[in-house]
Amino acid sequence: MFKEGKITTYNENKGYGFIQLEDHGKDLFFHISDFPHKTFPPKIGERLKFHVVNENGRIKAENIIRLDFKIEEKQSPSDSKRQIRSQFNKRKPQEKSFNLLEIFIGVFIFSVFLAVLIPFLSGIYKRETLKRQPVKLVERTSSTTTNSVQQYRCDGRVYCSEMKSYDEAVFFINNCPGTKMDGDGDGIPCESQF
Repeated sequence: MFKEGKITTYNENKGYGFIQLEDHGKDLFFHISDFPHKTFPPKIGERLKFHVVNENGRIKAENIIRLDFKIEEKQSPSDSKRQIRSQFNKRKPQEKSFNLLEIFIGVFIFSVFLAVLIPFLSGIYKRETLKRQPVKLVERTSSTTTNSVQQYRCDGRVYCSEMKSYDEAVFFINNCPGTKMDGDGDGIPCESQF
């Protein structure tokens, strides 16, 4: 059964003291080893709750509970610095500092984005891919005769719809001025027709 009392004396050098019981006139012995929170020394007048036990013929207090004691964390210098920093950071918006690597990554991503976006917007990408495609020359033979070469002449025809064969369109584009048979300028006439 727990009893209550107050500390009347405490010898810090020897680590023991006496508790005055509420219902007895005699003081009860206690040792610091039976005290909770030994880092905070007992204070005279502090109220306690404890068990009374008989140890080797001596009556003493054990399983002591401090009633007036509130646990306050003892702050180390580094803890107090952290607390000051956190209070300062709450008052002042935190300023973000950029390091060189973050700046480099940001510039790299932005330049890749621009390098991909700009050609699509201006149509350069499509034109460049068409220029880089290899040109395959296809030999076409005339359906009338394979050994003889047909003779064509510039007679004012300028459109693909006016051509009768691929060879005729090649002759016109290479020899006749003002033809409108090579819209993309790659030297191959009437690509959609032939």
